[in-house]
Amino acid sequence: MALAGVSCNKDKKPESVTIDDHENEIADYNKTDSRSEVKFSDAKIQEIYSLYLSVKAALVNSESSIVQEETKKLEAVIEDSEENDQLKAVSKLISLTKDIKKQRDFFVTLTSEVEKLVSKAEITSGEVYKQFCPMAFDGEGGYWLSDSKEVRNPYYGKKMLVCGNVEKTFK
Repeated sequence: MALAGVSCNKDKKPESVTIDDHENEIADYNKTDSRSEVKFSDAKIQEIYSLYLSVKAALVNSESSIVQEETKKLEAVIEDSEENDQLKAVSKLISLTKDIKKQRDFFVTLTSEVEKLVSKAEITSGEVYKQFCPMAFDGEGGYWLSDSKEVRNPYYGKKMLVCGNVEKTFK
């Protein structure tokens, strides 16, 4: 148990929270000091990745209704193809699920599917960070993609906001 606590407790305290004027929300826990403005040569992958980041942000902020809205948009832009079947299916599942815990469970698969696209795509500028939280899912851990080196954990939200680390960088 002590080892698990050390994994994510790096004596970091969550940064101060600011008001997000755009959404009239009290706090945006997904806010970081810096972001990588990633540009892909493929416009469709750019759109999918941008919507994925919106889903991730909503999970960080524990806003299940926004998760649903953003995954509906994501599902709509994914082209019908055998290669995209799993991505489209998991987007639909998340959009139909109101339970934030289940949305987070499905987000693991969504991340895996988006990562397949990102890893094969040509990135013309910026970086995509693959992050990992060892505490997620009862110690099995969970990955996600981010546009910031600063961790904002979608599996725990504000409860363990900065739990995790960068495992890989796509350039």
